[in-house]
Amino acid sequence: MGKQRKFVFVLGAGASLGAGAVARVQAGGQVPIPTQASFWPTLLRFCGPTARSEIEHFLFRYFLGYERVPAKLNASERAKKLAGVDVEEVFTFLSERARAPSTASQAKVVMNRVWGTLVQAVGEVFRRFPANAATRSTYDRLRTNQIRARDAVISFNYDTVFESSLIKGIRWAYAGIENTAQALPVFKPHGSINWTMRTDSRIVRGKAVVARPIIIAPTHLKFVSYTNSGGGEVPVPMDEVIGYLDQARDIQTVWAQMEEQMRAARALVFIGYSFPSADLYFSSVLRSVLASRGANPDVVVVNPDAIAIAERLQRRFAIESIVKYFDLQQYSSASRKDVIRQLEQ
Repeated sequence: MGKQRKFVFVLGAGASLGAGAVARVQAGGQVPIPTQASFWPTLLRFCGPTARSEIEHFLFRYFLGYERVPAKLNASERAKKLAGVDVEEVFTFLSERARAPSTASQAKVVMNRVWGTLVQAVGEVFRRFPANAATRSTYDRLRTNQIRARDAVISFNYDTVFESSLIKGIRWAYAGIENTAQALPVFKPHGSINWTMRTDSRIVRGKAVVARPIIIAPTHLKFVSYTNSGGGEVPVPMDEVIGYLDQARDIQTVWAQMEEQMRAARALVFIGYSFPSADLYFSSVLRSVLASRGANPDVVVVNPDAIAIAERLQRRFAIESIVKYFDLQQYSSASRKDVIRQLEQ
């Protein structure tokens, strides 16, 4: 363990928020990048009218128990009602119902259509949150003070705030789909709004605008096959892909290489990642990593709710001590030596 020096940084939605990612709106206003509590209001505010209507109808029907969206509610009132709908539960529901044998054919068509609309909306909306002066400053401090060439970054975010905030002189590449030799490997196990799939089913980094990005559902059902069940490996048309790990071999490579990086890490640093209950698949990966090592890695949690998250981690995993930071700005300004000193106490 003493020879291991690699740090693996795991970025959740709170990382982009903590770094200062915002969308510009009229009259000079700003909208913070969404997390769980603000996901649906933000998505529905920025997506097109057709997508908004379909997503609202689906959420009101299946998650709020309405036959249709109440006509008496204005946009603000609708957003307030939808704010409490759990994002991961929606993804789980779509994933499970789209492939469950008991789901009627007509219902499967609905689930696949809503999924396609949601994926496109996620791409359109998160592109409104580019790198800015605040995110560049924060991530430059993080890179300078904490990240070393031997390290790796895992981002569960669909947005590209982290990558876009890195200064041009920093060499980085998307691990699993690009060559990371002599570059900082950036793993995106849930996909990215700037990824697209070629006709040969290989995933590549696309332009800033991708009509249909690669989105992996943040659920425990990632392992469910999207191939047809009648035997053979005949794929479901891309319009019906529901966001599973095997929608492309490259996605499986991302997860496999990510796990290897975690096994080799001296420390796992969770920034703005709260271990959502729906994403049991990543928790199972972490559990496998811990069981395969001679000694557990050190753990750092950077989150306003660091105490609660640390307690949750220690209840679920065999992790003895966790160093806690309550603010990304505070952590990115600290030195790596300071963090290691705390880990060794």
